Amino acid sequence: MSTFQKPKMLSLPSQLNFFNITINTFGIFIFLGFLFLAFIVWKEGKKDGFDEERLFDILLTASFLSVLFSRVFYAFGNSITASAFFNQVIKIWTVGFDPLGALIGFLLPVLIFSKLWKWSFYRIADIFSMGFALAFSIVTLGFVGLQANFNFLFAFACWIFVFALLSKIRGNKFRSGYGFCLFLLLNAGLGWYFFGAGEYLIFYVSLVTLGFIVFLFRWRIANVSTTSRFIK
Repeated sequence: MSTFQKPKMLSLPSQLNFFNITINTFGIFIFLGFLFLAFIVWKEGKKDGFDEERLFDILLTASFLSVLFSRVFYAFGNSITASAFFNQVIKIWTVGFDPLGALIGFLLPVLIFSKLWKWSFYRIADIFSMGFALAFSIVTLGFVGLQANFNFLFAFACWIFVFALLSKIRGNKFRSGYGFCLFLLLNAGLGWYFFGAGEYLIFYVSLVTLGFIVFLFRWRIANVSTTSRFIK
């Protein structure tokens, strides 16, 4: 008696070889995500009148420090000796990263450059939030292709929705910072749902905490401004 077997889902190879050069397949999706991030930063920043070269200075510096901090935070939790620590930090092509370190490493230069150039940190954060929402949607396609896990198509749709929602908020001229706040809260929820809590619980809590702090701060500023106009 023959038994029916479900056809196996095809998945992409974890590595691709081109002219004797081995390329990590998931790295391709990350690179594509970065390109979409850069495009959104350029497009939205230009629309808001920011200097394009300075925007890319922020993007490149923040990206570098994000990777560095991510590796440093990861090495602190997984290294015993000093040599092992430095190996973990330097060998960025190996597995291992810390999302909280990546978040801190990215936000620090954005904050510093915004203060240095007298730009609105919240407007810049809103722009980068849009870019990351689109970038994350591209990266989730990597999970679909590599793991043949079509549940991540739903994740792709969710991050596209986040991108569209943030675009709508910016288009309706909401106070800057609200888009950044919403991005943090939604990413905490989506990350928890699709990747589980586990070792990233502190990261999700940090996103929610930061999101509420930004919201309360911007809401307070808005109400103080409204009250001042009313009194006058």
